[in-house]
Amino acid sequence: MKIGIDFDNTIARYDSSFRRRALANQLISQEWTGKSKTELRDYLRTLPEGEQVWMKLQGQVYGKFMHQAEIMPGFVEFMLKCRLLGHKVYIVSHKTEFGHFDVEQTSLRVEAMKWMESKRFFDSDFFGMEKKDVFFADTREEKVAKIAELECDCFIDDLPEVFAEKTFPESVEKVLYGKYRPDETMKSVIPLSSWEEISLHLLGISTGEEEKSLMELLTSMPIEALEKVSGRGNSRIYKVRSKEGSSHALKIYPGNDAVGGSRLTTEYNAIGFLRSHGFDVLPELVSMDENSNFGLYSWIDGSPVDTADQTALQQAIGFISKLHQISRQEVHSQISLASEACLSLAELVRQVEARLHRLQGVSTQYLELQEFLRRKFLLLWKDLKLSAREAWPESSKTGDLPERYRVLSPSDFGFHNTISVDGRLTFIDFEYFGWDDPVKLTADFLWHPAMQLEHEIASVWQTAMLKLFAGDPDFACRLNVAMPLYGMRWIMILLNEFLPGIVERRRLAGGGEVYDVAEAQSLQLQKAALFIERVTRIQANAVDFADNKAQ
Repeated sequence: MKIGIDFDNTIARYDSSFRRRALANQLISQEWTGKSKTELRDYLRTLPEGEQVWMKLQGQVYGKFMHQAEIMPGFVEFMLKCRLLGHKVYIVSHKTEFGHFDVEQTSLRVEAMKWMESKRFFDSDFFGMEKKDVFFADTREEKVAKIAELECDCFIDDLPEVFAEKTFPESVEKVLYGKYRPDETMKSVIPLSSWEEISLHLLGISTGEEEKSLMELLTSMPIEALEKVSGRGNSRIYKVRSKEGSSHALKIYPGNDAVGGSRLTTEYNAIGFLRSHGFDVLPELVSMDENSNFGLYSWIDGSPVDTADQTALQQAIGFISKLHQISRQEVHSQISLASEACLSLAELVRQVEARLHRLQGVSTQYLELQEFLRRKFLLLWKDLKLSAREAWPESSKTGDLPERYRVLSPSDFGFHNTISVDGRLTFIDFEYFGWDDPVKLTADFLWHPAMQLEHEIASVWQTAMLKLFAGDPDFACRLNVAMPLYGMRWIMILLNEFLPGIVERRRLAGGGEVYDVAEAQSLQLQKAALFIERVTRIQANAVDFADNKAQ
């Protein structure tokens, strides 16, 4: 198969690079809340001479600062699999020689080729591409003509306009990468939101020796045996035994988190940071590769914690106590906020409503979801917001919680992310680590659907957290007000099964296992209904949360 691929924003990712250059040029402040290149473009275009400002910035990012671009998550694995299967890959880019308003006249094409060399595109032991298979076009029409000349079987691009060109060859399968969606006149275009989905669609599921060979290319490590570890919702984890006899955990990350941060970098750095502060109940670091999006860790030969007892709980409390202690020492550190940190009531409400908006956008396709949101969720949510705005402490109602009261948080903390070795817990999964309100940490431990804590365990946890964070005069009040709101937030998370792309993500994480989406959606709706009951009881009776554990 001959596969053609666009370059900018399909292979090379520029979101963080655009932000860095915009900051350097004083076009935005550190407080600017946008994350993506598109958000930045739309903002800059509102400024005086905004279009020219944007074009100048593009010239810098695609030219002199091209080295700051990142490779799209999942692309490396896709290319290595193409190599294993013997498919021919071409890169065809609409890229002029020089950028607009670039007084230095940096060649955009030369810089792009340098970037590809640095990412091992032309390395015979990696992608194995030849430089002659990379083409640059001055116009979109020229690009489409090259695709036709190469007789590509399919072409992957992030812009629907390319496929809308009248001369685009009908015989070429059109794969639209990213968040854009084709309009009704482009029914032949296949929209896929990630390289993992594209790989599954074009190349199929890797099995047996093929997958072993793929992992050897990815890690540059001779592998004796490879075993897929089940049970992870997003990332893929393998037990890898090298030919030297050592065993490691190989974790392949699905891409960035909800706010665009690298899950791999966050987790690897978090474990390194914590181990440097005396935390020995964590995996050991072996290696990582940001381009290939994998981390290699020591293998922990233990078992999952199915039922939490007091011994396990005390270890969890001790872990958080130690985090609290170093948080006071590291309050001015450069560690970022946790993924989807909630440092104010306003941010908590915003996150719930952002998730609600996404679900409402697809609810017309699912009658049961639509009825659940209308009849059960929305009225309760409206009441909770009103009562929370009256009762939430002023110190973090609209503004962020003061730094001295924040805590370094794993952000997905619980027994579902531990491994027991003869009763001693090892804590895993730090993809979302960072600064957060300890109320969120406390509430998520109690609400997480995977926990199902007994009353006594939940009560001891709640009491321990109230004591641990008593130095914050508003902690108890904030926890009381926030608890039902976090229940509503978890309902939104449970209903992620209805969102586009979730089926592919679950299948990829499960190594291609059968995934019944209708059954999964029905189950999540049932869980969401139980959570509504719990929230309603808390709101009506104002009882100890521990008395309202999941059924």
